Amino acid sequence: MVDAFLSKAFQSRRRSLHLTQQNVADRSGLAQTNYSQIEQGKTDPRLSTLQEIARALSLELMMIPAELVDTVKAMTGQAPSPDEKPLFSAEPD
Repeated sequence: MVDAFLSKAFQSRRRSLHLTQQNVADRSGLAQTNYSQIEQGKTDPRLSTLQEIARALSLELMMIPAELVDTVKAMTGQAPSPDEKPLFSAEPD
């Protein structure tokens, strides 16, 4: 499933741009119902789909080495949670 932070970030950005879910879906090549499920965190889309949504919202998805995640979060004012997992990891669960 899509991480709650990412889902809320997409929704917040969409609203700040005064776009509807249909607008974002059209821009990213998705059906509105599929985009809605992503925004609600109810599905597990491919990375390429997340990239298309990010582009539609003028955002950039970046991969950060695991050892730098806490540093990046500290720089952006996000406190890391001890039980928090990265959205994507090269290591198996």
